[in-house]
Amino acid sequence: MKRFFSALLCAAALTGTLAVPAAGAASTDTTLRVGLTVGGASSFATPMLENVSGESTGYTVGTVSGTTFKSAASLASSQLTIRLNDKNAFEVCDTETGKVLFTSAEGLEQLAIRPNSRLTWFKGYKWYGDFVYRRASNGNITVINYVNVEDYVKGVLPYEIDPDWPADAQKAQAICTRSFALGTHKHTDSGYDLCNTTNCQVYLGATRATSESDAAVSATAGETLSCDGKEVIGYFFSSDGGATEDAANVWGGEYSYLKGKADPYEEKDKDKWSVTLTPAEVKTRLTNAGYSIGTVAKVEVTKRTATNNVAEVTVTDTDGKKVTLTRSSVRTVFGLKSINYSITANTAATSSQTKTAVQKTASATKTSVKISPSVHTVTVDGKVVKPQGYNINDNNYYKLRDVAWILNGTGSEFNVTWDGANNRILLSPNAPYVKVGGEMSDTVAAVKKLSPSTAAVAVGNKTVQLTGYNVNDNNYYKLRDIGDALGFAVDWDPEGVVVIRSADKTTDDSKNDTSDGNNGGNSSSDQNNSNNNTGNDGQTAETAASWTFSGAGWGHSVGMSQWGAYAMAKQGFSYEDILKFYFTGIEISK
Repeated sequence: MKRFFSALLCAAALTGTLAVPAAGAASTDTTLRVGLTVGGASSFATPMLENVSGESTGYTVGTVSGTTFKSAASLASSQLTIRLNDKNAFEVCDTETGKVLFTSAEGLEQLAIRPNSRLTWFKGYKWYGDFVYRRASNGNITVINYVNVEDYVKGVLPYEIDPDWPADAQKAQAICTRSFALGTHKHTDSGYDLCNTTNCQVYLGATRATSESDAAVSATAGETLSCDGKEVIGYFFSSDGGATEDAANVWGGEYSYLKGKADPYEEKDKDKWSVTLTPAEVKTRLTNAGYSIGTVAKVEVTKRTATNNVAEVTVTDTDGKKVTLTRSSVRTVFGLKSINYSITANTAATSSQTKTAVQKTASATKTSVKISPSVHTVTVDGKVVKPQGYNINDNNYYKLRDVAWILNGTGSEFNVTWDGANNRILLSPNAPYVKVGGEMSDTVAAVKKLSPSTAAVAVGNKTVQLTGYNVNDNNYYKLRDIGDALGFAVDWDPEGVVVIRSADKTTDDSKNDTSDGNNGGNSSSDQNNSNNNTGNDGQTAETAASWTFSGAGWGHSVGMSQWGAYAMAKQGFSYEDILKFYFTGIEISK
């Protein structure tokens, strides 16, 4: 499973409720409108199209009404560039010659282009369907992909699970993906149904699709989930670590098909993890989530669900004031991977113990780290960039300032400063990068000094954990960790290119995306929807130096475990068996 996509499936869960699929959602003829570049810095001044080699060339230009295409002209060129002229009209040009092939009426709201090829290159990816162009608020052009639902599912599936997974695991995933796409139209007020990022589902066209993944989509064409005669959404996540959970205990509301249960199929303790937080870090995370707390004295699990997941965490300060977290807040406020965990209070380590640990780590680093200059090509939103970094243990590491430089002006731009008052590196999201000099060096020096990075890093006021190394007195951090902390996606294309996709610029619409975030943690309903099972971890009243959260699983734990589906398919279960195990009382509809 691609980790940076694994959090997306609760994105349809609006605060206190879940999305309701539209009636008749299972039609294979449905056209979805998917925003590929929809605003701010993600829009293009001159978006380009190119027919995929070996397929029919040329395009038809026109307009759309609803999802119905109306043609106006045919163009023979295989490569097109779309732009706005000084008379506020769309121009379509031959990319190679620059010749204007078509000019729309002045002030036309949108231009539609239908490729003659089945697949078309755009932004370094191959896409099905038509392309609709609209003006962005910044004077650029937004791009909407009008695509058949089955082709859309083909463009999501290989980014959610590996195409070499068993066929029935892929079929189960395809049905969940289809039900989500048909039931969750989050952006209709903005003129499209879904975006192609983790805010909805990550959709990147046919580039990574294989014959096996396409076959799983075709074998389940039109199939969705239903419960009590109504279409429902097949929520999913990476792994549960032992048990799934009731939607009521995570998002609120009663949904008969989203019930928690022990998971005997998923590998035991899948995705084990641990996070240690100091009193100051616990306070910071609570403050960032909107809670008020003094000096933290105790952090403990005070209630568990019937499936032994965490239902409630209570934080107490030195004055006795308590903050109680429930539902998804028990995971998201602390930045944890799952709701399956325990909390252990730690006493302070002596300075000699700390020193010894650091020495051991440094010694191990010298003998166990594989490091070489990174030679991978890097693209940001389809544009080749050249940050200099190292490949360390088969992962790419770059300087924070170089990453900020290449993302400047995108929806994921951030500034890098030194917070002297708190002795830490401060990353400021949605802020233009301020150059200090030395960015984007042309060469990478030979490694003379190497040790794990000990610098503290914060995003806003929130301390984050980035895997990093200090190489020749400069800190280099794992690119995927930076992406996770700042909200941009990192992936590989089939040619081994490191692909970075920035987020859209923040809009009011994005504020409605709970993404399994803090769903009203201060509300009375959030405080009263927990099982009464006690979960106290046996802590004493003495203030701890830190608390270690130890658990397993990855994701919100509502619905289908992808790794559980994998295990069931390996054991010979059909995709219907898988779906009917993870979703209570459902039927597969077509």
